[in-house]
Amino acid sequence: MEQLDLRTQFGKAVVILIVAIAAVLVYESFIADKSGDEFKPKENQPCEGTAIEVDYPYHGGMLGPHACSPQCDDEVQHFILYTNGKATQCQKLPGCLDWGEDQGVTCVPPQA
Repeated sequence: MEQLDLRTQFGKAVVILIVAIAAVLVYESFIADKSGDEFKPKENQPCEGTAIEVDYPYHGGMLGPHACSPQCDDEVQHFILYTNGKATQCQKLPGCLDWGEDQGVTCVPPQA
């Protein structure tokens, strides 16, 4: 009888542990606000880093080629400066995506 009680208590403890783990996973996956961790600069904020000058104008939206790719290699923060004076921010390090360009968000280059 005592052994059966011990098994029942152990079984209840395992169920409680599984429910607690599931609750934490649900919270982290669906409820927790992780937007503060994301790189989402606002329109017309000052550009950060050094310029990567390209030989084409910016008219909004995704353009080719992958202009922020030098940031992958030199690990220095950059922004893209276009021939029409507009600029977009590269993704924050350690990333190197053309974030501002892809999202249609421009930044203000230094001395603009």
